[in-house]
Amino acid sequence: MSSLLAILSEQYPGREDQASQLLSLLGEPTDPTPPFIFVYGPSATGKTSVIRSLFTHYDQSGQRYAYINGVECFTPRLLFERVLNAWAGHVPSLDNKFANYTRCENTVEFVNNVHDLLHDKQGQTHYIIIDQAERLRDRGPMLLTMLLRLSELTNASICTVLVSNVVWDKFRPRHGGALEPTLVFFSNYTKQQILSIIEKDCPKDEPPKFFLTFVDAIYEVFHRNCVDLDELRHLVTMLYPKFVQPVYEKQANRSEFTRLFKLCQPYFSAASERLYLREISTSEWQKYSTEVTTETAPEDVTQSIYQMAESGDGLDLPYYTKFLLIAAFLASYNPSRLDAQYFSRGKTQAKRRAKAVAQDATGGKDRQQLLGPKSFNIERMLAIFYSIIVEPVDSSVDVQIQIASLVTLRLLTKTSAGDRLDGIKCKCNVSLETIRTIAHSVRFEIDRYLYNFA
Repeated sequence: MSSLLAILSEQYPGREDQASQLLSLLGEPTDPTPPFIFVYGPSATGKTSVIRSLFTHYDQSGQRYAYINGVECFTPRLLFERVLNAWAGHVPSLDNKFANYTRCENTVEFVNNVHDLLHDKQGQTHYIIIDQAERLRDRGPMLLTMLLRLSELTNASICTVLVSNVVWDKFRPRHGGALEPTLVFFSNYTKQQILSIIEKDCPKDEPPKFFLTFVDAIYEVFHRNCVDLDELRHLVTMLYPKFVQPVYEKQANRSEFTRLFKLCQPYFSAASERLYLREISTSEWQKYSTEVTTETAPEDVTQSIYQMAESGDGLDLPYYTKFLLIAAFLASYNPSRLDAQYFSRGKTQAKRRAKAVAQDATGGKDRQQLLGPKSFNIERMLAIFYSIIVEPVDSSVDVQIQIASLVTLRLLTKTSAGDRLDGIKCKCNVSLETIRTIAHSVRFEIDRYLYNFA
């Protein structure tokens, strides 16, 4: 166990405590283990990577654990058959016509099959690992309870490991009957841990100390708005070639860090508004950035990157999606008490809007433009959407899917827990210039509907 802990500590800096706790819970193959382990924490904290690496080394045969992705196994039958395939060592292939170990339609058949399969393997513990386990909440009320009590139902040594971003209180079945878990929490990385992890991405021909200094600067610039380790690594990968480019072009030395940082400043600004929001793709960024040298004026660099992002595919959203994003921006920056004045339809609509604008012409330090976007209910955004769009929405358009796409593109940010669209709250994640560009493309005068904007 000590050698495995050393391997995990080397591979995943900052996760020594979690790896040690998991190994102490698993013990030796013949040791008794808890029937239910719940691994949780924010995204990009190493939960999946640590769990998969741990069990790969812990059981090299691969027949004592079944790793299940909650998104891929979207029906109970897929989950059951994946578990049985893993424990039986069965791999669907061309030779067996891609058949599973056995057909398993419901929980009764699954319990019987598990009992028969593990009847002769009573001395060892078998594991079910379900990643993105929050998806189980949509599979029926009894599935989760059955998985957690599978050891009792089959009279075999079975441990269920759930991995999720959601806390256990949001999992606990209302009807009761579920076991209380042994909790393993993965906290956010500290600054030193993030630097230690990204340091491993240092190119082979670059000095590690110089690379780490750059990573430290990137962290200080972006960490307030970006706490996701994967996003920070992505930004480092994209920006480091531009940061070190003046060294190879004899424009500066590696010791002149302040000068290098100043030369790269336009790219930092563009990355914070374009690359991070995916308004410009990674391939477009790489293709364009290779055409720019340090002799180019910083203003030209920033302006060119902005123009390319606006004229490329980054803002090429579907027609109704653009109006949804406009509605989200209005819901984030306009007070809800003025919705009737701005968006009600009728003869007095223009008078109400003119009155609202006249009342708010003074501005001030409490303007929402300065305070930033506020959270709003999806229902309010949809009400604004149906008010500002002129023609009726085609019945074939699935508005909910388009909202989910905006969340995936990070143009909308969820501020409420849960992965459903019903009753959630969001806030708009685009700038005023971007929303004006989108509104102009659909010929919508957004400035007439903005409250207290200068």
